[in-house]
Amino acid sequence: MGMTSKGPRTRVTSRIPTEIYAILEDRRRHSVAATSLSQFVSDVLALYVGRPDLAVELTESGEMKGRTK
Repeated sequence: MGMTSKGPRTRVTSRIPTEIYAILEDRRRHSVAATSLSQFVSDVLALYVGRPDLAVELTESGEMKGRTK
């Protein structure tokens, strides 16, 4: 069974400092929310620009959508 479409997307490739990559990967792993670093970064960017409706897995508080503490 295939994945549900996440809507129209554009690939963005960026070279970031290794230290930043390590921080992002660590936060993704500990968020228990994002399934991949790519999805985590996409959601972080959506929240950063004020479009929480485009964040697929993260809420504005950094939790997984559909879950509460």
